[in-house]
Amino acid sequence: MKCTYSMELLWLLFFIYAAVNGDCDKGITLIKDQLKTLEKSLHMVDGSSCCSPKPKIPVAFHAELGSDRIYKGGSVWVFDNVVTNVGNAYNPKTGKFTTPSKGIYLFNWYTLSNPGKVSHAGLYVNGKMKGRQASNNQGNDKKYITAGSSIVLALEKGDLVYVMDAHGWTSDVKSSWTAFGGVQQG
Repeated sequence: MKCTYSMELLWLLFFIYAAVNGDCDKGITLIKDQLKTLEKSLHMVDGSSCCSPKPKIPVAFHAELGSDRIYKGGSVWVFDNVVTNVGNAYNPKTGKFTTPSKGIYLFNWYTLSNPGKVSHAGLYVNGKMKGRQASNNQGNDKKYITAGSSIVLALEKGDLVYVMDAHGWTSDVKSSWTAFGGVQQG
């Protein structure tokens, strides 16, 4: 809209100039030349104009645990080994992803429970669980049990997304086999 008003104003100014000087044909030619120059200028910046929407900054992340961890119930899991963090929306100090804009997001999270232990990882948005998985390894003390899940969510700008135990239990998870990631769609 801003460009439309600017061009209309430019037309009006040149028309007034031509009318005051008594040469409408010269004024119209001058307007056309100025508009061509303006169009070229507008398309020189990234091949777009001021009326085009700003390009969307891509957002994607993947982070893993840097070491084996035990998380008490109610603790946010902090995935401190960042593999990818395009757009810097994931914070490896807090374990939370902050949505930079309204949109559709795909998240995935995986856990590997140590032998004889459990980890029931839930995905939370602003304190509300949106998805969960169960890795119950209490019956076997010699094998590792893995679980994974993914979810697509429509989120608002500023929403906080993170992983913590879905039932408030203590979770015992294995380092780089336990991961959290996401990407903004479209």
